[in-house]
Amino acid sequence: MSIIKKLNKSVIYYLLIISGLSILSTSCGPKGDGTWEKDKEVPVVVANNDHDFLVTIHTEYGEMKAVLFNDTPLHRENFIKLTRQHYYDSLLFHRVIKNFMIQGGDPDSRFASPNQGLGRGEIGYTIPAEIKDNHYHRKGALAMARKGEEVNPDLESSGCQFYIVDGRTYSKRNLIDARLDYTKLNKYFNSMIEDPEYSKIASSYSSLGANGDIEGQKRLMKKCIPMIEKKYDVVLLDRLKRDEIKAYTTVGGTPFLDGKYTVFGQVVEGFEVIDQIANKQVNRQKRPVESVKMWVSVEEIPKDEVSAMLKSINM
Repeated sequence: MSIIKKLNKSVIYYLLIISGLSILSTSCGPKGDGTWEKDKEVPVVVANNDHDFLVTIHTEYGEMKAVLFNDTPLHRENFIKLTRQHYYDSLLFHRVIKNFMIQGGDPDSRFASPNQGLGRGEIGYTIPAEIKDNHYHRKGALAMARKGEEVNPDLESSGCQFYIVDGRTYSKRNLIDARLDYTKLNKYFNSMIEDPEYSKIASSYSSLGANGDIEGQKRLMKKCIPMIEKKYDVVLLDRLKRDEIKAYTTVGGTPFLDGKYTVFGQVVEGFEVIDQIANKQVNRQKRPVESVKMWVSVEEIPKDEVSAMLKSINM
């Protein structure tokens, strides 16, 4: 029996919800008037080399302040451009999933009716992926949504829709499940046990299945990971760095999204606002029953202050 069919239900649920990251009337501030200055030329680099950008996402529940990463320049400049053109003003957080993420930026949400389905709106272009090993989905990570891999094999990002990670904490053992590529593991394990050299492993696996011990089969497959990786020269388990383990076991996040979406920034203040929005009552489409509007602003502050903010959250 394929082990894929017995994956943890919550992991399957979140993987299905990833399709939500795949693009499917109270103003929240003085700038939230819903006017996108699309043709306005705006600067997308800092005026002073000793400064850096600090983005503030304003909502009626408070503010989330985020730093944008320099090594994801296409995403950084795009977000700054849209922010300075007031694109995000009066848009909604249209998809909210507790312990997962809050998503916004759909242009169709600007004047959406209460029951209107949202999540498929775009602005006519995508952004080449800038997926970096040093940027991961810890709580507060700022990343761009995208279309699914079946139609978007290069993992190009949406031009406008973004999400902020809410996530949950993991034990070290559960982190393995979250980062293990079960599809590849199942494929190579089944190939390996067809080889007579591994008949004892095949026999043990078969006996566990006959006894209905699916968890035992999973444990056996995991024990064989180093052997499979060596035999087939593949990587099945995306091993975590020390800082990633610390983050996912303390502040939490969504480690199963790592390597699949471009993380281009990090919330450094306003984590309680993420929690408040993530806890909102939602409908079947995961849209908050009470609309959560945003407007976004950007300022340039000394790099020392940015570094201090990142240090304050152990980054």
